[in-house]
Amino acid sequence: MDSDIDVYELLGVSVEASDKELTKAYRVKALQHHPDKNRNNPNAAKLFHDIKAAYDMLSDPQLRSDYDDKRRALLAKRQRLDALSSQRKRMKSQLEKDERDARHSRDQERARMHDEAARFRDETRRDEARRDKQMREHVQREEVMEEVDEMDRSVRVRWSGATHDRESLARVFAVFGELEEVAVAPSHSGRQSALLVYKSVAAAHALMNTRAPGAEVAAFERFWAAGAEPRSVHGVSGTKMPGDGPRLPANEATRDSEQGRRVRIPNISAIDVRSLPGANMSFSDFESLTLMRMRLYQDSLAK
Repeated sequence: MDSDIDVYELLGVSVEASDKELTKAYRVKALQHHPDKNRNNPNAAKLFHDIKAAYDMLSDPQLRSDYDDKRRALLAKRQRLDALSSQRKRMKSQLEKDERDARHSRDQERARMHDEAARFRDETRRDEARRDKQMREHVQREEVMEEVDEMDRSVRVRWSGATHDRESLARVFAVFGELEEVAVAPSHSGRQSALLVYKSVAAAHALMNTRAPGAEVAAFERFWAAGAEPRSVHGVSGTKMPGDGPRLPANEATRDSEQGRRVRIPNISAIDVRSLPGANMSFSDFESLTLMRMRLYQDSLAK
């Protein structure tokens, strides 16, 4: 008889069956599985033999007691294995769940990083486009300013008290932009004046419109050399002045006369001053040249 056969199950009785119950069960099983009645079953003889061996074992009190002890130990072992198997199944299920959760978290993190990278690329492209636009606008403004006439880039300053020369004036006013020329006029009645010619109208405009001049700059009175703010400044700042028309060539300018008519003022920078009335005057500095230009401007208004 195989050791893994449960004799109680083989006879169809419970573990608490009495000897009488065992005998009755044996007789029923023996008759049911007798080889003479089961000629077509090749395993009938072996099964009949196992039934007889099971009955003999359980009929002997000592053999039954030993078998019961082994059977209980075997059942306890099987229960432990089943418990371990259930625990392993739970652990396996938990590990699979943890792996799914981790995979989901990784997918979410990758998606978030992808979205963040895309957002960063978009912001970078927008920033680059904004910088490119600002650079183009800056270059366009510089190109416009480079076409501005010298008079529009010139500022006349006046002061009293302290004595200044070209170098000290350049040091004070170079903070607003690069200077092209500084001309100091002779002193009259304790007051001095000078002409500052910047390389760009933006620098001259910055000097004339500074809202918080330092102590040194505040000591000077400032005037546009042309007598009024250049129209080119309005064009660069984006504002349109009343009566603004098409931009004139760089070598010409216009002014409103007192009678309201428009007169065109030529750029006299190319005029040979030696051919002008009063050629015996000293044109060694820009102050004298400015006075001459303003005189020509007044003459043009009178015509």
